[in-house]
Amino acid sequence: MLKDCKAGERFEGILLVNEWKEVPFRQKPGAYLSMTCQDRSGMIQGKMWNYDSQILVWLKDQDIFRVKGVASEYRGALDLTIEAIRLVPKEEVDLSDLLPSSPVTVDELERRLDVLIKKIIQPEIRILLEQFFSHPEWGIAFRQAPAAMKIHQAYLRGLWEHSVRVAELAEGIADHYPGINRDLIVAGALLHDMGKIGEYSYDRGIKFTTEGRLLGHIILGIELLTEEIAKIPSFSRDLRSKLLHIITSHHGKYEWQSPRRPKLMEALVIHYADVLDAELYQFEKAKENYPEDEWSPYIPSMERYIYLK
Repeated sequence: MLKDCKAGERFEGILLVNEWKEVPFRQKPGAYLSMTCQDRSGMIQGKMWNYDSQILVWLKDQDIFRVKGVASEYRGALDLTIEAIRLVPKEEVDLSDLLPSSPVTVDELERRLDVLIKKIIQPEIRILLEQFFSHPEWGIAFRQAPAAMKIHQAYLRGLWEHSVRVAELAEGIADHYPGINRDLIVAGALLHDMGKIGEYSYDRGIKFTTEGRLLGHIILGIELLTEEIAKIPSFSRDLRSKLLHIITSHHGKYEWQSPRRPKLMEALVIHYADVLDAELYQFEKAKENYPEDEWSPYIPSMERYIYLK
């Protein structure tokens, strides 16, 4: 497994190639292959310095290979110098060995979700949540989808885990501010990333869907929430606007591709709870990945090193 790789050691195993590209050499003709590889234990950046055209044909149509190479350290992170790859017949592949999933169990996530929903007092919000999470397509997809491609909870059930954590954080903050509508903030937190069920495909690695690339999860979430609310005749237009605003503004800043900045207390809290969970997740992973180190490698997504002791 990739988590067992150490610098200087050889690696051979079956990996899923999530992304790949040819990268031109800077100071000589030709190019090398850069590949993002994973199994259920983690991800690694692979580089193949010498390859033939047949490998490009394989990569365009396939994504699971037996890989041989050597692990090395580059800028504080582990890389894999790939010496050879070959196709793996589908009958030899167990996808559960390649796709990581949330460390939080299904039973635990279901229990925590149920606790949050059962506290809802407003009938329209309660109906909306029960309707969405019991939907034969959306409810299942929400419980399976990842929360992201790479940065946080980029694994099966990641969206479910992240949404429940954001809702629990937001609920805790709401306890300190009497002006916050608790039902609205919990519902908004649970549904803020609902569009990600259409943004990603995740049957063989996490990839963007065509809709995901064209529209993104905010617009997809607005469409899906509008569709679900339309099924509830008693749902007020004011409440609809507030929930849609929460989805629209949860990225918080225009430079973070947020169509709106938060204009409700509930929306502001959800934005910060969303960021808090995503960043604390990266602290957790750094501590897990470098248990013996005082400092993490430089983490580009956070633009800093993390102190681990």
